[in-house]
Amino acid sequence: MWETELAEVRQALSDNIKALRKKRKLAQERLALDAGVDRTVVSKIERQVSNPSLEILVKLAVVLNVPVTRLLVVE
Repeated sequence: MWETELAEVRQALSDNIKALRKKRKLAQERLALDAGVDRTVVSKIERQVSNPSLEILVKLAVVLNVPVTRLLVVE
């Protein structure tokens, strides 16, 4: 059902943001600052504690220099 797919997308989002952030050698705080969000926002996304708004996804994608769709890719 959709719950399984949702869980997979949440996991992918978390993994993708963390991997891209680390690849660019950015701390959570730096990514958050550059994206104009609080550091706890990045932490909560990476820990799957909260779901980001589309606006936040776009801001993070811009800082990470990837299309928004890249953040949601389930591998």
